[in-house]
Parts: sequence; C-alpha cells; structure tokens
Amino acid sequence: MAWYVDRRNWKGLADEVFADMIRVDYTAVWGGEAEVLRGQDQANRWERDLAHLDATQHVITGVLVSVDGDEATATANVQAHLVRRGATAGPLWSNGGTYTTRLRRGAHGWRITALIVELLWDSGNAAVLTGDEDGVPTSDNGATDAHSTSEPE
Repeated sequence: MAWYVDRRNWKGLADEVFADMIRVDYTAVWGGEAEVLRGQDQANRWERDLAHLDATQHVITGVLVSVDGDEATATANVQAHLVRRGATAGPLWSNGGTYTTRLRRGAHGWRITALIVELLWDSGNAAVLTGDEDGVPTSDNGATDAHSTSEPE
C-alpha cells in the first residue's frame, strides 16, 4: 500500500491493493469515526489530500501476519515523513505508529479490506498535511459523504 502512495500510483492502489470496499479507521489520528467506502474512493481521497505535498515516504517494519484461510491480519510499525517545501512553520511532518490491515484472498489475490492507523508520536509541522498553519486539522481530513458504517463484504 505505502509503495503505491509514495509513488502516487493511485490507479494501482485502487486496482491492485484495495478490495472493492474498505474500512478505514484514522480515529486515533484525527478523531471522528471509522468508515466504510469504496477502495477507489479511498485512493481518490489520498490523491486529493496528498496532492500539495512534494514528497512522502512511509517506512514499514516489524510486520506480523496471521492467516486464517482466505483472511489475514497484518500489523506493522510505520513511520511517515511528509514534505511540503515552503510551508511557513517548516517543510516536514514526521509521525510514527502502527498499521493494522485486514486482507481477504479472492479471485485476484489478496486485497486490503480494512486499515486501522494508530499514532504513537509525531514531530514537526502537521500543517504540512493539513494546510492549517497551527497544525490543527482543518476538516475531517477529506472525508466524503460516500460511506456507510457497515463492515465490507
């Protein structure tokens, strides 16, 4: 997933990584509620939300995988580095935490059905991402109305 995001391969992310429906939970980072939306909509969201950045790099380590038939859970440490040159309070926001991804094997291989993000630390200028020079999120980080609260199939 991060490989596609850092290379801005939004089509590949939607077509090769995400399931048709994906549960996304950033509540530990931004508050709000988890949501279920189309994988294509999540790829579109990241494309829009990251468009103003000059670079991102996600470093994922310590991956633990548990497989149960055609379903799996992968948990990993993640460090994310986001760069927007020219940002008033500094060009870099770095953060670290964990990703928990749930996957399902289908006709086209393994696809992510859920992403849960937990933030453990951050450093630098969060306004690099949010656009708010105080570093406070200016919205629900791009949430759309095209979601439901049910689990993906």
